[in-house]
Amino acid sequence: MDDEMIDLLDENGNVVGVQSKKMAHQTGAWHKAVHIYLVNNEGEILLQKRSANKDIFPNVWDVSVGGHTDAGEKNIETAQRELEEELGVKSNLDDFQFLTQTKEILKTGKYVSSEFVDAFLVVKDVRIENIVLQEAEVADIKFVKLEEFFEMARRKDAALFPHYDEYEKILPILENLKISKK
Repeated sequence: MDDEMIDLLDENGNVVGVQSKKMAHQTGAWHKAVHIYLVNNEGEILLQKRSANKDIFPNVWDVSVGGHTDAGEKNIETAQRELEEELGVKSNLDDFQFLTQTKEILKTGKYVSSEFVDAFLVVKDVRIENIVLQEAEVADIKFVKLEEFFEMARRKDAALFPHYDEYEKILPILENLKISKK
């Protein structure tokens, strides 16, 4: 919804007020968001295809889950909520491993998104047939081998959402991930 209320931040990430998400995207005001990298026990990462009705980068493959942090909400709580909303995957807070924070500015047309993005890793044995998509947000999903995702990110594949600064930080972490196959 465009009338979601989110914390307004200063350039250092300190909360300085509350504003609607719609207004923050019109003015370019700093706010909080989360990205979740969901990796299964086979060493594959889930990518989601953004809905055709998204304001920016519609029909582009993106990280497993992304979402805005509601006013007063902790980012890890947002991550847990968004994982269930977008994919129907239930989780515990201890399923989330913090990876990094990135300041990201995206501009397209009149839309300006200035975000402090906390990226989390979730390693969970999730089967694609058990995922329930939030159709307003997610058009499709697929699991790809981590190596394929790394290659897409490194070559700045036009089919992948351009979170380039974030990818640069998280790829070395994901490359060193040891997946225990059960």
